[in-house]
Amino acid sequence: MAPAPRDAALALAALASLATVFTMSTARYFLLGPDMPSWEYGVQLSRDVIRFLSRTSPTDPACAVVYQASNRYWPVFSQLLPKPSAVQTDSFAIPAYPLDDADLASAGVWAAKLTGVADASRNLTLPAESILASDAANVTDPATRGRAILYFHGGAYVSGSLESYRETHTRMSRASGLRVYGFEYRLAPAFQYPTQLYDAFCAFRHMRELGYADQDIIFAGDSAGGNLVLALWQLLRPPIPAMVLLSPRVDVTSSTPSWKTFAGIDVLDPYVISDPNSSIHQLLLPPGAELTPEVLGLLADPFIAPVHANLTGLPPTLVQVGTAEVMSDDIRAFVSRANAQNSTGPQGSVELQQYLEMFHVFQASPIVTPRVDRAWDAVGAFVRSLGST
Repeated sequence: MAPAPRDAALALAALASLATVFTMSTARYFLLGPDMPSWEYGVQLSRDVIRFLSRTSPTDPACAVVYQASNRYWPVFSQLLPKPSAVQTDSFAIPAYPLDDADLASAGVWAAKLTGVADASRNLTLPAESILASDAANVTDPATRGRAILYFHGGAYVSGSLESYRETHTRMSRASGLRVYGFEYRLAPAFQYPTQLYDAFCAFRHMRELGYADQDIIFAGDSAGGNLVLALWQLLRPPIPAMVLLSPRVDVTSSTPSWKTFAGIDVLDPYVISDPNSSIHQLLLPPGAELTPEVLGLLADPFIAPVHANLTGLPPTLVQVGTAEVMSDDIRAFVSRANAQNSTGPQGSVELQQYLEMFHVFQASPIVTPRVDRAWDAVGAFVRSLGST
């Protein structure tokens, strides 16, 4: 079937935007040199592509076509690339699950809203899939599966999908040797917090239905997905074996020095709660709602900003961050707080790995560089260090 004219226009816009970013990035790199001293060409090109896509606003009429093209057609183009033969993918749906009093005991100010979200979501089904990058693993018998990873995607709570994260899930599976489960939680601005937390609860609850014990489920996530990992852990405090957090969002005030130092280097823009187009505004406020002191107070809520959380009992956790991230100071503060609260014994120890001059969630870069490989190798080493169940 021939593509519709608008689809063809979107595809052409995507190709044109890719060509423009590639040309400008290449020219700048070879004429002016790298933006950071240690960057090879692939690092800078990856940063430029990611920054372009993340800063193209769907509310700007001049950018609307390119935005739609980017979100709709970049994944299609990625499918044209050669894929490893030993990747098993299974799609399924996650249903709604009820929240009981025990689930809500630690919900704090979100308890009533979580109850409301659950009541309104009885017919919910969330798209999900699992990926295993392995030739030999038996994926048919729950008793032989061992551990698995439940991955929470990033995207500032306003973007992200199974399609756009399939390559990241594959890299995670290849590094860890485990099956990786991903799911699509509902996004702002259509759905405000704590809808995303409820959806994460349903995903975790469904893992039990698939035959996994809590002790076999490793939580992993990047950026806002890392935030969601920490929120779900605070809500339930389950006896999971570990967490892997890639550039986790742990604060939303954009107030630490690194936000200014790396503003022109990293791929992120500051969080501005007063800006209706800001992701944090869209997450906490429905369209057209006024900013109130109550909402401003949520910026320090431990579910929204885990840097303020009670992290006692945190499971063994690997945190990776680039030293050229705007969030780097926030993440270091979070790790310091977590380790201070879990200073006795190995339980709750947090390992911080810092990657020189790398940007936000560089592990998902479209171009795999040696530093990307080293980061994933470190993820695999961490998972293997946990031992078997």
